[in-house]
Amino acid sequence: MCRYQICVAWDGTLYDCDFNIALGIPVGKELPKNVKDFALELLSNRRIVTGRHCFGCTAGFGSSCGGALASDNP
Repeated sequence: MCRYQICVAWDGTLYDCDFNIALGIPVGKELPKNVKDFALELLSNRRIVTGRHCFGCTAGFGSSCGGALASDNP
């Protein structure tokens, strides 16, 4: 999800994913922080802010929001 989308909170703050919204971790320092300052060229090539919670998505090659889920079927 974070590689192809950006999340906007109720107050316009920009986040890399909905998990980052829940944790209060906005996009990187060098980027616009609010949707009113949106800049496609900056945000489309941004460095994604990550944390330990990101292993939940990367373990299955993405979350159900836009990636593939791990399966126990071969």
